[in-house]
Amino acid sequence: MNKRARKIVFDYLPHIVKTAIMFNAPSLYSFFEIRPTSVNIMLTNRCNLRCVMCRQWRQEHKQELSTDEWKKILLDLKKNRIKNIHFTGGEPLLRDDLAALIRYCKENGFTTGLTTNGMLMNEELLNALIRSGLRSVAISVDALSDRYEKIRGLENTFGRLKSAAIAIARARKIKGIDAYINFTLMNENIEDFYQVKRFADDIGLPVGLCLLDKNSSIFDLDDNKNRFWIREEKDIKRLDVLLDFLKGELRKNPRSLILNFPSLEYIKNYFSDPRQSHIPCVISQDRIFIDPYGDIFGGCLSMGVLGNIKEVSLGVISKEKKYKDAKKNMFYKRCPGCSCGYIFNIRHMPGRILKDIATRIHSVMAG
Repeated sequence: MNKRARKIVFDYLPHIVKTAIMFNAPSLYSFFEIRPTSVNIMLTNRCNLRCVMCRQWRQEHKQELSTDEWKKILLDLKKNRIKNIHFTGGEPLLRDDLAALIRYCKENGFTTGLTTNGMLMNEELLNALIRSGLRSVAISVDALSDRYEKIRGLENTFGRLKSAAIAIARARKIKGIDAYINFTLMNENIEDFYQVKRFADDIGLPVGLCLLDKNSSIFDLDDNKNRFWIREEKDIKRLDVLLDFLKGELRKNPRSLILNFPSLEYIKNYFSDPRQSHIPCVISQDRIFIDPYGDIFGGCLSMGVLGNIKEVSLGVISKEKKYKDAKKNMFYKRCPGCSCGYIFNIRHMPGRILKDIATRIHSVMAG
């Protein structure tokens, strides 16, 4: 049995079963609780862009954890059976120890990914990171040319973004890494998606659709709740046009998108109902966040700090009532609501999985 098949049989399918049991029988939650296997490490809050929808670059920057401190934390995570590490920021490439940390992850059996804005990425650096053990890269692209620079807050930056995206696409093709574009959808850039998709198709990267958040510590801004939120009838119609386009793309070239058909329904309802409490938050059970100072947010940035892993082991924190209560509340969407991991959540619901399969089969048969 190959690695992918083992993952489906021993990880994915058990999670689907557990999700169904816990969601339909909350009294059994503690018996079927899903242990986290992934950690998003926010290496730094510093950033070399000034994105209009982001709070991180506006925050006061304290003393970040050192390389040695992160290595100790990684050993703690390994001890607690974490398998996947994804480095984010701010902009993680601002840390000059990123390659060393990726190498340390590889040495300790982690699978490692990275989200970057691409401003510091070039082919030489990317190849060095891949040699160190990097297995996946997401690059953030919310528009093209001057529209990109308006959203990302700095002039003369799109050229660097374009070069980085092309280098990442080449590495995906030649070296076999997992790579894709993250597009953050908001009222400001609905029409920009079409150009970004054409750009992604041309260079050979699939596109994932992130949905603007307004509740987490990173995106809790007035503009995100008002100006950038999709709420007016005319803007909802623009969104509907985009969703129709995405349906067509999923039929013609499904591998060009990190989406499925049920996720389009989620997107349609998201801006009027960010919680969508009928869909359990499985991603919050499988993953935790750690910020640049060692604070643990559990699987959701909107639920607050649950402990500090620099001071107390994850194994201890995860047994505390505060952590357990927050984790359970996240699963049942007793939260402000966000779009984080929405596709992951949908892929753990049997009804929506079957609906996606049926829609794809119908699309193929219809020609």
